[in-house]
Amino acid sequence: TLTLTPFIATACVSMGAVGGLIIGLITEYYTSHSYQPVREVAHSCKTGAATNMIYGIALGFKSAIIPVIVLALVIYMSFAFSDMYGVALAAIGFLSNLATGLSIDVYGPVCDNAGGIAEMAELHPSVREKTDALDAAGNTTAAIGKGFAIGSAALVS
Repeated sequence: TLTLTPFIATACVSMGAVGGLIIGLITEYYTSHSYQPVREVAHSCKTGAATNMIYGIALGFKSAIIPVIVLALVIYMSFAFSDMYGVALAAIGFLSNLATGLSIDVYGPVCDNAGGIAEMAELHPSVREKTDALDAAGNTTAAIGKGFAIGSAALVS
């Protein structure tokens, strides 16, 4: 029989919370224009569509490695600490990031709608340039939200 102590329960919840944070940061790294992977994909577009597709698919496969390892470690360690109850506690820790994840995910459509309104209202082109920059940031935040949603679904199911 396993004995659950407050320390073990806290460790399981903390592992889930840190796992969610790591997955969000890795997703941002692979989807934000501020980092090298997106710039490399953009550079591969210069040589043609086929190169872009191959590089993009390869980068997509590569970007899944760390989140899968993080999820596997969280599940394994929490299960080792206190069986399925530990996995449930880790899922609660993972979902403790839910408010942040949802607010990040909502930012993209709001920026996209602002760009559409600026275009339909025939505002000055500088307004559209600003909303396009915000929309690009919104696409990145939407990708972070998707990564978090997929990770939480894998951990909870």
